[in-house]
Amino acid sequence: MSNELILREDNIRLVMQQAPQAWRDNQQSHDRCLASCQTLLDTIEAEGMNDELDQKAETYIRKSRNTVKKMNEQRSAVTKLFDEIRAVFTTLENDVDPAKKGSIPFRLQEQRNAYAARKQREAEERRRAEQERQRLQLMRDTYRADVEADYRQTFNSHLNQKYNQLAGLMQSITLDNFDQQAGKIQAFPTGLPDDYASLLPSGTRIPAGLDSNEAKAIRQEVLDQLIPQFREQYSFEMSENKAAILAMLPGKRQELEAISKASAEEAAKRAEEMKRREAEEAAKREQERQRREQEEAAKAQAQKQQAEMAGLFDQAKAAAPAYQPKTQVRKRIVVTDPRGFLDILNLWWTTEGVTLTVDELAKKFKTQLTLCERLANDKQDPRFIQSAYITYEDEVKAK
Repeated sequence: MSNELILREDNIRLVMQQAPQAWRDNQQSHDRCLASCQTLLDTIEAEGMNDELDQKAETYIRKSRNTVKKMNEQRSAVTKLFDEIRAVFTTLENDVDPAKKGSIPFRLQEQRNAYAARKQREAEERRRAEQERQRLQLMRDTYRADVEADYRQTFNSHLNQKYNQLAGLMQSITLDNFDQQAGKIQAFPTGLPDDYASLLPSGTRIPAGLDSNEAKAIRQEVLDQLIPQFREQYSFEMSENKAAILAMLPGKRQELEAISKASAEEAAKRAEEMKRREAEEAAKREQERQRREQEEAAKAQAQKQQAEMAGLFDQAKAAAPAYQPKTQVRKRIVVTDPRGFLDILNLWWTTEGVTLTVDELAKKFKTQLTLCERLANDKQDPRFIQSAYITYEDEVKAK
């Protein structure tokens, strides 16, 4: 029947006219049936069941079933139309409900879901690609920083060695070799050898995944950048140190001459004082050198951390699309093997099942209980569960 016919006013009016009479008839059948059954029930409860009363009860139950059937026929004309009217309205609602499968809004939502999932996959792919790029770049940057630190350490060791050599010349001066040692100090080179770059190896371990040729190119690039700095620093520091020592030579000659003319006790005292002053000067120069070395190391570490933070920012920026629909991401279980339901049941049991009562569990497992009861009542091959927590009892029904 079409919706127009169902909702015709004369149809609705006719049913509404029939409804009061149908209700009165059913009310009368209801009252009579209950009154008759109640009288018989009172007798049975007072006197106890016997064969005669059991037969009467069977008759009354049969009549009750017939009464139910008759009442259903009486009201069906009314309730059927109501059900049809409700179906007409719910059909209209379902057609525009995004939650109802098959509706156009539902299909639109499916399109949005698929698009949002694709956008999320694309964003995740970009994030992973950027993460891999950043990993490789971080590996290169870390290797570059480690190579540079290694070169600087080797250079600083070389510079310190030359410091010590120059200081050794100064400390070994006596009146007898003064001119000779002074000449050596004066001629002490203040520049790095021309072939110093070839004498500067790197023992930094090449990380796994970095091509050896690329590692070699990185080392050469770092070396090309550092050598001019090393030459300038070496020349400056050695010239300063050399100039400071040369400036001390006249005073040292005078001191040595004074020591040579002094008594043994006074000579020893003055020699000790001279050594102390020279040691203090050397210590000051060494402290200054270490300070500069620590500043360089701290600067290199800061640059390394800054590069790492920039990489994380770039990774997040690359993963973010220009437009991303609002989404709600929830995990959905996909069972790939029937045995997976055992794992689901186990998780449910340990988190919720153990907290429920027997009656609550019986409602949830009604299908399984019905199956097990059917197996127990199988006439050909009855099957029972052997458990300390399960018993079987007979349920007797009169036919």
